[in-house]
Amino acid sequence: MSATEPAEHPRTEAPERPPSTWFSTSLRALAHFIAGGVFAFPLAGGGAVLSAAFGGLFGAAIAPRIARTPLRLPAIALMGALTFALAVGARWFAVDTLWLAPSLGPAAALRLGDSLSFFMGVSAVSLTLRSFSLRRSGFAALEVGAIGLAFAQLVVAHRHGAINRPFELADSIIAAGGDPTHFFLGVGAVGTAVVVLLLLGETHPGRALLHLGAVALLLFLFLGVGGAMKLPEPPPGGMGLGLRPEDGEGEGDPQEAEGQPQDGQGSESQEPQNDDELEFRDDLDTSSDRVPVAVVLFHDDYHAPTGVYYLRQGAFSQYNGQRLVTAVDAASDDDVARDFPVRRTDVAGAPDLNAFRASVDTTVALLADHTRPFGLESPVTFTPARNPDPNRFRRVYRVTSAVLTADFASMVDRDAGNADWSPEDWAHYTRAPDDPRYADLANRIVADELPEHLRESPAARIAAITSWLGRRGTYSLQSRHASAEDPTADFLFGDITGYCVHFAHAATYLFRASGLPARVATGYAIEESNRAGGSALLVAGDASHAWPEVYIDGIGWVIADVSPATVISPPGPPPDADLQRLLGELARGLENVPPEEDDPLPAFVAAARGAAWWLLLVSLPLAVLAFFLLFGVKIWRRLAPAFAPPAARPRVVYRASLDRLSDLAIRRRRGESREAFARRVREVAPTFGPLTAGHVGAAFGSRRPPTELERQAAQIQRELEQRFPWWRRALGWLTPWSWMFSR
Repeated sequence: MSATEPAEHPRTEAPERPPSTWFSTSLRALAHFIAGGVFAFPLAGGGAVLSAAFGGLFGAAIAPRIARTPLRLPAIALMGALTFALAVGARWFAVDTLWLAPSLGPAAALRLGDSLSFFMGVSAVSLTLRSFSLRRSGFAALEVGAIGLAFAQLVVAHRHGAINRPFELADSIIAAGGDPTHFFLGVGAVGTAVVVLLLLGETHPGRALLHLGAVALLLFLFLGVGGAMKLPEPPPGGMGLGLRPEDGEGEGDPQEAEGQPQDGQGSESQEPQNDDELEFRDDLDTSSDRVPVAVVLFHDDYHAPTGVYYLRQGAFSQYNGQRLVTAVDAASDDDVARDFPVRRTDVAGAPDLNAFRASVDTTVALLADHTRPFGLESPVTFTPARNPDPNRFRRVYRVTSAVLTADFASMVDRDAGNADWSPEDWAHYTRAPDDPRYADLANRIVADELPEHLRESPAARIAAITSWLGRRGTYSLQSRHASAEDPTADFLFGDITGYCVHFAHAATYLFRASGLPARVATGYAIEESNRAGGSALLVAGDASHAWPEVYIDGIGWVIADVSPATVISPPGPPPDADLQRLLGELARGLENVPPEEDDPLPAFVAAARGAAWWLLLVSLPLAVLAFFLLFGVKIWRRLAPAFAPPAARPRVVYRASLDRLSDLAIRRRRGESREAFARRVREVAPTFGPLTAGHVGAAFGSRRPPTELERQAAQIQRELEQRFPWWRRALGWLTPWSWMFSR
C-alpha cells in the first residue's frame, strides 16, 4: 500500500436503507405484539400471554437501534440466542429450583417463571427477526413467515374437519352454542390484518414484494395442509366409486373429490374416474382421506349382525365382457336411488319387511357433495329434510331402511334369486367371464369347504366362498393387477393381494360361476363400535367401500362381504368421538350444550349475538355507502378543474394539488400559513410555491390566466411522480378519505 492510499477500515454491515420512521416502527411493533400474544395463547395463562405480547413489542421496538449498530448479523443472532437461553434459565430458576417456590408458593412461582420466559424468549425472537429484516431484505420473508406460523399453530388441530379442536379454544365456544369455525375464520382475518400492518409499514417496494411473496406462500401451505379457513372438503383425488362428483360435475365445488373405498381393513385413494364403472388401481395413497363427508343420525337402535354398518349408494351388475359396470337397463338394480329426493320417494325394488328384516329410520347430513343419496343397507324410502346449517351441510334427508337382522345360518333353506325374474334377469345377474378357472375354483371351494348335504344351499355356498377368500387373501393397497387384461383373474389366480374392489369382484364372479345371482355394491362401511354408544355415526372418506351382494329369495340383496385375515395396510384410527357427537348435534339443529335455565350467560351471549348481528346489518351498508361517497367526492375534486368556470378555477386547481400532496401524507399543519407550507414542501414539489402565490393572488383580485396555474399543477404532478414510487402514489389514490385532510 502506498503512502498516499487511505487506510482500509474494517467493513461493517450498515443498514441498507435509512432508519425506519416512527410510524413504520410502530406498525411493526404492533404486529409483533399481536403475534407474540397469539403464539402464547394456547400454551400458557393470561399473565404469560400478556408478557409474550409485550416481549414482541419490546423486541421489535429496539430492533432498529440494534440494526444501526456496527454489530454483524452473527453477533446479533448470538445475542438473540443468549437472550433465549436466559429465558429458559429464568423459568428453570423460578419453577425447578427451591429459591422462589417456598416463599412465593408453587402457583405464583410457575406464573412468574412463565411470564419471564415468554417475555424474554419472544423478545429475543422478535429482536433477531426484525434486526435481520432491517439489515437484509431477504429476511423480511422470514419475519412474515414466523408471524404467520404464530397464527397457524392456533388452528393446526382444526384441520381435516376437526371442528371441535383445539379443545382449549373450541370448548368455550361450543358451550355458548357457537360454531368454532367462525372463530378460526376470525383468527385468519386477524392474521391477515397483522401482515397488512407489516406491509403498510414497508417503504421499500422490493421488500414489500418479498412480504407479499411470503404471504402467498403461507396461504398456499395453509390451504394445502390446514383446511381450517373453510368448511371441511374431501381432498382432491379419490378411488372413483362414484360416491362424490368428478371435476366439473355435481352440484358443489367442481374441485371436490370422489370416494375412497375400503373393506373395513384400510382405505385407498386415487384419481377420479367415471362412476359408471369400477377401475382397478395400484399403489393407492391414503394420506388425506379421513375428512368427514357425512354424519348419520340413528332414530332407532340397530345392531348389525356382522358388526358393520353398510351404507349403500350404488351397484354394478352388468358384465360388459371385461368388468362389471352400472346396468343400462332401468329395471336392473331398481333398489338403488338415482337422484336426491325432492319429495318422499319410495324405492321400487326395496325388499319387504319380514322375519329377516326390520325397519330402521336414519337422517343423513352430507358435509360434501355426492352423486346420489346413500342409505343404511337396503333403503325403502327417501325424504328430504330441513337443513339446520346450510353453511356446513350440503343437504339433509331421511332414510327408512329394511335392514337385515338374520345371519346366513337362518337362510340355509332359502333359494337364490327371485321367482319372478325373467330368463334375461337371471342371465344379467349370473353372467361371468368365460375363463373356466372361475367355475373350477368355485366348485372346488364348495366341495372342500362344505359337507355334501349343504353344497346345494345358496347361503352355505356364499359362506364357503367368502370364508375361503378371507383366509387366502391379503389386504394391501400396493397391489399390482391394474395393467392385466382381467385384473380380477390376475388377483384371484395370482397372489390374491389387493383391496376391496378386487375382493368384491372375485367373490361376485365366483358366486355367479356357482349359479348365484350376484353384484358389486358401493358406498361406505363403518364399524358399529365407532358409534361409541351414541346415536350419531361419522362418515369419513376412508370409509368408502365396495362389497359383493347375493340375491336370496324372499330376503332380497344380502351383503356377502369378505374380511381378509392378513392385512398389510392397517385401518386408520376410529373417528374423534367428540367431533362425531358435535356434528350429530349440529345436524339435529340443537345447541351443543343445553343451557341451564338459571344460567344468565347463554341469555347474555344470545343478546350480544343479536345486537352484533343487527349492528353488522346496519353498519355494513353504511360503510359501503360511506366508501363510495368518499371516493365520489375525491374523484369530483380531482376532476373539478376541467369543468369549473374561470373565476373558480384557481381555487379548484390549488385544491386538486393539495389533494395530491395529501395522498402522500404531506399536509398543512394547523396554524401553518399557506406560504410556510409551500416553503416546507419545496424539496418535494418546488412548483408548489408559485402555485400557492398564484392562488393567493387570485383571491386578492389578480388577473393571472388560469392556464398558467394549470401548467404549474401539471408540473407538480410530474415532480411527485419523480419523487415517489408508483406504489406509494397508487396506495394514496386508493385511500378514499385522504382529501379530508387537505387544508
